[in-house]
Amino acid sequence: MTVVITGLGAVTCFGAGVDRLWDGLLRADRLPVPAPDACGLPEHPRLYAAAVPAGSRDEQGGDPPGRTAALLVTAVAEAVAEAGLTREDLSDAGLTVGTSLGDIDLAEGPGSPGRPLATHRVAAVVAGRFGIGGPGHTLSTACSAGTYAVSWGAELIGTGQADIVIACGGDAFSRVAVGTLHRFGLLDPECCRPFDTDRAGMVTGEGAAAVVLESAESARRRGVTAQAVLAGQGWSCDAHHPMAPEPSGEQLSRSVAQALATTTGTPGAVVLHRAGVALNDSVESTAISEAVAAAGGDAGRIAGYAPKAVMGHTAGAAGVFGCVIAARILRHGLVPPNAHVATVDPASPMAVPLNAPVALDRPSVLVSGTGFGGNNAVLAWEAAG
Repeated sequence: MTVVITGLGAVTCFGAGVDRLWDGLLRADRLPVPAPDACGLPEHPRLYAAAVPAGSRDEQGGDPPGRTAALLVTAVAEAVAEAGLTREDLSDAGLTVGTSLGDIDLAEGPGSPGRPLATHRVAAVVAGRFGIGGPGHTLSTACSAGTYAVSWGAELIGTGQADIVIACGGDAFSRVAVGTLHRFGLLDPECCRPFDTDRAGMVTGEGAAAVVLESAESARRRGVTAQAVLAGQGWSCDAHHPMAPEPSGEQLSRSVAQALATTTGTPGAVVLHRAGVALNDSVESTAISEAVAAAGGDAGRIAGYAPKAVMGHTAGAAGVFGCVIAARILRHGLVPPNAHVATVDPASPMAVPLNAPVALDRPSVLVSGTGFGGNNAVLAWEAAG
């Protein structure tokens, strides 16, 4: 069954809305700001902070949602509106949510010591706000959770469990997470520089993204326009280490091969998970290039793009953001430039757009997602119609 995207939503450091996200990616000049507190550290780590828009808090008289749930509500509202979905449409729709820590601020905030962290709570908030009554899943495969959420949503449609699925992902600032990343030496003290030879680690980001997935038949029946078509997907787990990727990238390459198996030709671009951690970045690029070569393609013809340079690592939201960005790349036929690159990593097997957007040579975009514990998910998108 053909699965398409009919709606997009986002809230990021650029503000609320996919248009603001796209404009920010094209400008490629965003720098992080100091985090709101020192997280128990002697210095303030950098952060790509997002503002929670007004009206995203609970209106039902119950406990107010945390920061992540509020961000998710904003992103989902935009995607649902663009897809033209009514509350009746949503009563049978599915919901998949990718998040690493859910409403972590409710556990870390003043007066909340010992409050249990339940990542599924954010899904309950979204479902309740929009009346989403179909099958629901919360995915917490660390940084690949969003990619899994979109892929799992497509599975719900493909197996006939739903005609429409809202797939979304979100995460907000966490003092514990940032402190842990700092202790492991994974944070860049200046900015995120995924394609620069002097990259020194990741920078965390906040945000939420959403896509409306729909069977092509349902979209035609409702008279809505498809923005992108899911052409392939692949999952794998290398089970190598709780945090570090398996050095050969064999399992990630297997996911890429699965995603490419039902596509035609070399992808025009790839939205990379690449976050500025040298080993992780290298393994990902190698795995993708080897899978492309095995399929008869040429990685040197692919435009590699790393959006985390200007929006940070949004954890459970990252993979959904990758799909939102892929849909916009296909719509405009442009790949945004990579930011904060003084000297391009010479080991990159892909083309690296710099300074200005480049044309998308072929109407297909790969989205790569990797997470702690070796959880990999890869999606291939093609232009609709």
